[in-house]
Amino acid sequence: MAFFPLTSKYGSRDISPSRNLPGKIVGALPPRGPDGQPEGAFKFRGRPDSFIEFPNNGRLDTKDSITILAYVNPESAGPIFNYNPKGFGMHFWMVRPNVLFARFVKRSKKFTRPVATNRVKPRTWNWVAASYDKNTGYARLYVDSRISAERNLGRIKLATNYPVRMGARIGDRRFFRGKITCLQLFNVALTSRQIRAARKNCFKPGWSSSNLKYLLVYQ
Repeated sequence: MAFFPLTSKYGSRDISPSRNLPGKIVGALPPRGPDGQPEGAFKFRGRPDSFIEFPNNGRLDTKDSITILAYVNPESAGPIFNYNPKGFGMHFWMVRPNVLFARFVKRSKKFTRPVATNRVKPRTWNWVAASYDKNTGYARLYVDSRISAERNLGRIKLATNYPVRMGARIGDRRFFRGKITCLQLFNVALTSRQIRAARKNCFKPGWSSSNLKYLLVYQ
């Protein structure tokens, strides 16, 4: 559905075949990425004026199943990928520097029980993911490609029909401080093996999701 490398080369552009509209970058600068390359991520300052906002013309809407993947280097609580800049659609957050959190909000705006794990390491790079599978009803969090927490939510429709904010949510005092790069979005629930394969896409410049699809199917 989307692949935002989030580097100085690509800015907030989507290089997947979906070609979603680029996000609006405010107060976020490119530091070194997880591979040590200069300007290989975006650093958020933990302020209301430090964020990226992605428009959603329907191609970020994964109402049935979803996987969100990213490299995060957290220093404080705040949103990684929050549908609805002024509220809460489906959202993927750090709620503490070491606690990864996801709530799979229903299309009706009703909250489900959250999924959380304290296995994230602050001030270092972590490969993290959140997924929901409509076929099984399971929501899962992954840290370094391994399941770290899960919950059966039953069959729901996800509130993913909003624009998305990264770094700061309007009206919320929790602002993400730290670095994020290589945000990938799928409309299926990936397995641990596929999530591990997707990480390789972060370090192959010029790759697109068409290459990733081959990688996921044939590995």
